[in-house]
Amino acid sequence: MNNMGHILRVKEISKSFGGVKALLYISFDVNEGEIFSIIGPNGAGKTTLFNILTGVFRPDAGAILFKGKEINKLSTHKIASLGVQRTFQNLQVFMNMSVVENVMAGCHIRTSSNMLSACLRLPRVRKEEHSVRQWAMDALKIVGLKDYADKDASSLSYGMLKRLEIARSLSANPEILLLDEPAAGLNDTETLSMRSLIEEIASMGITVVLVEHNMELVMECSHRVMVLNYGESLTIGSPQEVQKDPQVISAYLGSE
Repeated sequence: MNNMGHILRVKEISKSFGGVKALLYISFDVNEGEIFSIIGPNGAGKTTLFNILTGVFRPDAGAILFKGKEINKLSTHKIASLGVQRTFQNLQVFMNMSVVENVMAGCHIRTSSNMLSACLRLPRVRKEEHSVRQWAMDALKIVGLKDYADKDASSLSYGMLKRLEIARSLSANPEILLLDEPAAGLNDTETLSMRSLIEEIASMGITVVLVEHNMELVMECSHRVMVLNYGESLTIGSPQEVQKDPQVISAYLGSE
C-alpha cells in the first residue's frame, strides 16, 4: 500500500431524511493506494455515504476533501471529473449496446469535443473517438472482458456484467474507485475472481473504497475497515482489529 498520505478525508458528515438520521457525524480518512472497506447491516448508511461522496446527495453538515480540495458542494459530474468514480448496487448497464460501447460511455468525462465539432466530424473528433475506444479496450482487458468487446451486453453472465460496470468506471481514469457491493449475487468462484480484480486495481495505484456484505472478501483484501451501524461509525481498524471489537461482534458480526 502507498503511504503518501490521505487522498480522501471525511469530516463530521451528517445526513437526515425527514426525521431519519441516515448518517451522524461520520469521520474517516482514506490513504492513497489502500483498500478501505465499509461494512454494516442493511440500513446502516453505506450507500447514503457513497451518494454523498459522489455528489448525489449534499450532506447536512460536515466536509469532504479529495486531495485537499473540498468537494461536498460540487456537482456529480465535477466530482467525477476530478477522479472519483463509482459502481452501483443495482446494475447500470445498457443491455441493447455492445460491451465496448457500454465502457466507452464512461469515457466522455475525458473528452473535450462539443456537439458542433462532432457534427462536422473534425479531425480532432475522429482522433478523440479512436482514443475513447482504446481507453475502453484497455479497461476491458483489466477486467478480463476484452474478448467480449463486440458482443451484446445482454449476452454476458451476471458476474461478467459486474465486471463490465467496473470497466466503465476504470475507463474514466479514476484516482479513487468506490465499489458498491461488487460481489453481491456472485458464486464462490466469481467472488474469488472479484477479490483478485479489486487487489489488481489497487496494485495499479487506484485507491479503492469498498462497500460489501461478503465478510470473507472484506477481511481478506482490505487494509482497513470501518463499521457503520444505524448511521454511526462503531470503529475503524485493520480487519483483525475489527473482528475482535466487542461492539462489532455485538452489533454486526454476531457472536457464538
